[in-house]
Parts: sequence; C-alpha cells; structure tokens
Amino acid sequence: MASARYTLNIKPEDLKPDEPRQPTRKEKAANWWYYHRLHVGIAAAVLAVVVWLAADFFGRTLPDYQITLVTEQYIPDTVLTELGDALSAYGLDLNGDGSAVVQVNGYQLSMGAGEEEGSSGASSSSASSAAAVDVYTQMAGLTTLSGDINARTSLIFLTDDPESFQASFELLAAADGSLPEEGSGLEGVELFAFSDCPALDALDLSEETRAYLERFHLSRRGFAEGKTLAEYPDENQALYELLTAGACAR
Repeated sequence: MASARYTLNIKPEDLKPDEPRQPTRKEKAANWWYYHRLHVGIAAAVLAVVVWLAADFFGRTLPDYQITLVTEQYIPDTVLTELGDALSAYGLDLNGDGSAVVQVNGYQLSMGAGEEEGSSGASSSSASSAAAVDVYTQMAGLTTLSGDINARTSLIFLTDDPESFQASFELLAAADGSLPEEGSGLEGVELFAFSDCPALDALDLSEETRAYLERFHLSRRGFAEGKTLAEYPDENQALYELLTAGACAR
C-alpha cells in the first residue's frame, strides 16, 4: 500500500493517463505512403496503359476500305503503304472522319504448303514455295487471313498465285459475283492482271512497288448463303468496278 505522504497531494487530474501524441499531417502522409506505395505504383501503370491505348485508338484513322494481298513472297511495308495511299484517291470518306483511307492488308503464306508431299508430279515452284515460308510465318499468315475471311473484311483480293489461292480457299467470284462450282479451280473466276487495269496502271507508285505488283492479279470475293461484306458492301463493289474498268478479264 502506498504511503500517505506519496498520495496526500495527488490531484484527480494527475491520475489521468497521458494522451497519445497526435501525428502531424506530414507524418500521416508518410505513413500512408509507406503502406500504399505498391498499390499506387500499380494503379499508375494501369492508368498509363489505358491512356496510351485510348490515345492510340482515338488518334488512329480508321480505314474506309480494306483490300487483301496474299503472296508467298516477303511483303515490304512500303508496298502496302504506297498502294493503300495511291488507291485512296479512288475512295470515299465512308466513316465520316474527314479522309478516305484504303488499307491494304498483306498476308504472307505458301498456298502449296498443304499439298501432299512425295508426289512425283509436284512442280518445282510448289517445292520452292514450301521452303520459302517458314512455319511461323505460315502460321501467322494463315491465322490472320482466316480472321479476315471469317470477319468478311475484304471484297477485293490481290494475289500472284490465283490458282493456288482458289484451290486452297475457293473464295474468288465469277463475273456475276457468285462462287463458281466447288472444285472447279479458276474456271469461271473473274480475274484481272494488275498491269491490265488502266486505273491501277495510272497509280502514283514507285518503280520498286510497281515491279513488285506486276505479277499480281485482282479479283473479288464471292459470298455464299446470302452473306455479304461486313461493312460498306455497295461502296466496295463500286471501288472494284472502278479499278477494273476498261480491263479484260483473263
């Protein structure tokens, strides 16, 4: 028991425990940052990605027309860019963004890669074709082209091997827009040589791009079961007719 001399002069307020010191605003901020800095960093990174994607999307000029180019050759970006820019002079601003844009999508793949091997009648071009495109390029080209076909993106097709392309995909249309009989190859397909089309011959292209395209043929896609192009079918048909005007189909 405490001695009376130690408790005699104690006041009630002396018995109250000391109140804890309240941290300053700066100390509170430092404490919060210590426990939440990782979350803030993650949130900032996510926000930066969202802003970048939004800027890329809203700053991008969307195409009014899309054209598909298929070949086993390496496809220089300059060919796709030059051809698209030149063809834009024949297009209309369909989506109302202030400019007419024709986008040429290039797919590199060997159409003969799926043929049976070991056949004595196989041509040397088929053998070199299979060797020209490595398996990764082949897979990428086939996947992206399949996406284009399934989404019904392109009406106009350019290829330097229309026979193999038609044998592989059976997409190219007859003069009336219908699909030829299955297994008939190029029989009945409306096909134009690039160099035979006055509108294409008049395009402002570099010598290198024109030399690259001189072996290509132009055709349009046919649709079965009442389907049509996903966007702007009439306008794409009008562009096809404009590009092939004055040329004789082969």
